[in-house]
Amino acid sequence: MPDPPTPNLLADGTLIEIKSTRHPRRFEKATAWQILGYLLLDTTDHHRIDTVGLYLTRTATLATWPVEDYLALLGARCRDLTRLRATFAELLINCTADQEPFELDEERRIQRLLERLATPVQPGHCLVCAQTVLPPAAPGRTRRYCTDWCGRRAPGLRLRVWLPSCLPDLARRRVSS
Repeated sequence: MPDPPTPNLLADGTLIEIKSTRHPRRFEKATAWQILGYLLLDTTDHHRIDTVGLYLTRTATLATWPVEDYLALLGARCRDLTRLRATFAELLINCTADQEPFELDEERRIQRLLERLATPVQPGHCLVCAQTVLPPAAPGRTRRYCTDWCGRRAPGLRLRVWLPSCLPDLARRRVSS
């Protein structure tokens, strides 16, 4: 098995991805996922990564985040790095990568992994971040999100079936189609 890809710099618990871009104010989604992938590929915590970062060469800008803050920034409701790494490693077992069409069995296996990662949302907590107790709602209204930001993220998360209330719906939809 070939060695997994490595970030550009890894020292003293800090993982740094180096990029040269003409648009330094944009944090590309692919780069964000790439950094997360490197973090999760250290399944045995050999490097003891506690900080991730991005260095932009054209502007000599270094941005770093503690791992838990980075996971929060990406909207990860499960912030237990050991659990995330174990599930990621399990997901990669017999992974067919970009092979299409996806087999129904593979989709079901991935769905079960996602269900295991889904942090249960306690009553009265935000459905998106699952971390925040909801502030009181106006009379006659129900509040489901702690901030406008979480409210704006909800449709995208629901579309990707990342909200806990969507998980059973996906299973039913896949089986019936």
